[in-house]
Amino acid sequence: MSAATPARSISPSLDKHRPRVTGIVPPIPTPFRDGHLDLDSLRRELDYLRPSVSGYLVGGSTGEYSSLSMDERERLVRTVAEHTTGELALVVSVTDNSIEHSRRLSDLAGEAGAALLILSCPNYFPPDRSMLESYFGAISEFAGTDLCLYDNPVASGTKLSIDDIAAIRSAAPRLTHIKVTDTAIGKVAALRESTSLVILAGDDTVLWHHLTTGASGIMTAIPIIFPERTAAMWSFLAAGEVDAAYDEYRQLTHFIHISLSSLDYPAVVKAVLHMHDVLASPEVRLPLMSLSSVRRAQVIAALHS
Repeated sequence: MSAATPARSISPSLDKHRPRVTGIVPPIPTPFRDGHLDLDSLRRELDYLRPSVSGYLVGGSTGEYSSLSMDERERLVRTVAEHTTGELALVVSVTDNSIEHSRRLSDLAGEAGAALLILSCPNYFPPDRSMLESYFGAISEFAGTDLCLYDNPVASGTKLSIDDIAAIRSAAPRLTHIKVTDTAIGKVAALRESTSLVILAGDDTVLWHHLTTGASGIMTAIPIIFPERTAAMWSFLAAGEVDAAYDEYRQLTHFIHISLSSLDYPAVVKAVLHMHDVLASPEVRLPLMSLSSVRRAQVIAALHS
């Protein structure tokens, strides 16, 4: 396996007849121009990342899904599915406080051939465990493919324990994956010990820790910034060459801590793709703000350090 072509693999600890999404599956940004979706830039983005990734997550946090209309979310899924024609894994976010919106997105994702649906805890009403069991159980009943729990306590306001996750897993038979954005040290190892879920690293600031304690994939922003280097790191890890993988990872850490550890990371990612002539515009949608000139200079310096 070359460093530039990470594989979509199967986890041997799970039912061998149900394929699992692993490898590098970044949450792709949603390009805008003058307030509207820029689908030409989206296609360039897909082509730019294609040699270095195992799939694409459409409608994640980096994709500003919470600022999109339902029609826009559907157009994104259709465009990605049509442009990639199934050669890479398609992961679709169905996160929404409206279960009917999640159902609509799930139906569309099924039509588009999605390999996985990703779903965060609902926000606004703080859920207890019984609410989460009912919520994920209801979505599991109509989901057309397997589910990935997006463990994101900052965005959802819900901090999940290992017991909480195990209870949700029992209530939702279609739940097979988890994206861990919780930065708690030891959580990935505990999940690997206590559950059969496929674990995907979800936060760049603890990426190495997640990868070396049980994560089977990368679902973060750094592959969008440094696709080839991240692919090389992943390939070395998959081959058991940990020292070589760490050498690649060390080249990523400065940018991660300077540019991706704050809440403006969607704007950072778009600014970099715009610098590379992938996106026609670095535009983000309110409530996010474009980078200030000072912050942009900081990102550029980190990019070239």
